[in-house]
Amino acid sequence: MKNTYYDELSEERDGYVMKNEESGVEITCTERYVKAWEERGFKVIREGRIHLVEEK
Repeated sequence: MKNTYYDELSEERDGYVMKNEESGVEITCTERYVKAWEERGFKVIREGRIHLVEEK
C-alpha cells in the first residue's frame, strides 16, 4: 500500500511542543521550524517524540 502524505505526517519523530504564553496556543514542530515560531512569540516547553498530526 502506498504511503500517503497524511501517513508521513502521522509518524512519530523528534520535535518540540511550543507555547505562546500571551495567546495560550500550543503547537508541535520539528527543529527546522523552532526559530520561526520563536519569532512569533512561542517558547519551547517540551522536547521529545511528537506526532505532527493525530492518528486517524
